[in-house]
Amino acid sequence: MRHIPFSPRPVYVAASWMAPVGRYDGRHRDRLSFLELAELVGAVFEGCPVRPRDIEAVVVGSQSPVAFSGVDNTAAKIAGVVGVSGAKSVLIDTASSSGASAFENACLQIASGRCDHVLAIGIQKMSDAPTAEATRIVAGVIDRDEAEFGLTMPACGALVARALMERYGLSFEEWTAFSALLTQRAHRYAALNPDAHLNAEIPLEEYYRQIVTGKNYPYWWPLRYHDFCPMSDGVAAVVLTSDPQDVMVSGVGSATDIPTIADRNYFHSFPATVSAAAEAYGMAGIRDIRQFAGKIHVNMHDPFNGFGPINLVDLGFVPRGRLLDALLDDGYTGENGLFPTNLTGGLKGRGHPLGATGMIQVVENHRMIREGRFRAGLSHSIGGPINNNIVILLERSDHYRQRPHEPFKPWGLPSLGHLKPRQVTVESLLAATGSAEGTFVSGTVRFHFKTGEPELIILIVACRAADGRQYRFLFGIGGENHESFIALAPGDRVRLERSEGHILVNRMPVRKFYQRTMDGLVDLASSGWKVLTGKGLGG
Repeated sequence: MRHIPFSPRPVYVAASWMAPVGRYDGRHRDRLSFLELAELVGAVFEGCPVRPRDIEAVVVGSQSPVAFSGVDNTAAKIAGVVGVSGAKSVLIDTASSSGASAFENACLQIASGRCDHVLAIGIQKMSDAPTAEATRIVAGVIDRDEAEFGLTMPACGALVARALMERYGLSFEEWTAFSALLTQRAHRYAALNPDAHLNAEIPLEEYYRQIVTGKNYPYWWPLRYHDFCPMSDGVAAVVLTSDPQDVMVSGVGSATDIPTIADRNYFHSFPATVSAAAEAYGMAGIRDIRQFAGKIHVNMHDPFNGFGPINLVDLGFVPRGRLLDALLDDGYTGENGLFPTNLTGGLKGRGHPLGATGMIQVVENHRMIREGRFRAGLSHSIGGPINNNIVILLERSDHYRQRPHEPFKPWGLPSLGHLKPRQVTVESLLAATGSAEGTFVSGTVRFHFKTGEPELIILIVACRAADGRQYRFLFGIGGENHESFIALAPGDRVRLERSEGHILVNRMPVRKFYQRTMDGLVDLASSGWKVLTGKGLGG
């Protein structure tokens, strides 16, 4: 049978809208419930050529709306409050890339010919949950075993930052200076954005002053408090249509990486971003995205200071040799640079309402294109532990038609790490002799946000299994082992052993900081740990 290639219909943006990002808790912004926030989406139809009764499908992106806000059957309820009940409705949850994934799904509804008009929504109400509970909900996207050892998304960000420090030979003082400059940049643009959550500047002097006063503490080494994105609420919507408009979706790509952090080959690049970008460029017929110099706005996912520089390389805008300086060079990424990037403040300044962020990025790019500032806009969203990534390219329709745009299949994509075989466990390593030799790979430390005392240490160790291959394992150990931990350098020999039923790494007891129960993720208090293991184990 002869293969007939799929020829998608063109997809256009009829209208876009977003609410200001912030905390809709009655203090920072008006107090609104999840569904009251969703009800605001009706504003997208003001001046829109597509009427609400023309909408054939509603695609909602939101991360864990039941856990955060107690709202189940989410898409159908949102369709109701927006006034488009009767249309097909579906919820998309790919963690913090949910909004971008909802946009991708909505595009496919039209490209396939199934629908002519689709409403895509990204929404998140994080402030319904206390900060500690929100942290645990977000940790649910991480591999269960790694989450129980204490791995969180900020810890992933810290491991990435450490990888950059080691790869480029940066001292902690040099990394702090780099972070200060990145933070200043993000907030310089956020201060110009009335829709941003943290729309105030943080100059270098203030960044360092807060280090001295203890406000800008090292929450996860080597990240400081200002190296994180704020916990935000937000909602945004886009109406997509098959009817020609002045802005079209010229490319969409998505890709996933393996779910475990320990098994990744490296942390200085994100393979899922490289693959998603290649797919989007192939769909758009773009052989070299740098041909869009001076014409495109880059809206990329930068929740931690280490992510932004990596993204620009992975997306193809920056050569790897300029990873450390391109984002700080206004001639390259500033408003009038070759590739203006995150001019609305990015996740760190504008805010990161998880499942809404990917849609907000699209709305911001659409606005800039409609205002005539750019001919194209690229948005990039990361979901989960850097493993569910989406790239979306919007373009003026006339610009698309005037350039070569023959689609192609990308090739030469990066290889991924491999999950450990089920039978390869720490228990199997220690089964024969009760001990095993390995090497230290990487690690990070969480500090108490008030006292500055080390609370939790994440470390990754590589050991050789019975099949002769090396595998990596992630462990959590108590903060009281901080002095022993900081003496470790990548490649140093470590010893795993079992003592009185407990696993030790260089005589430091492995412990779990969280456990999954029927009621969710529960913190194991340090006092409870001492009762379980005895006070003498950590000698």
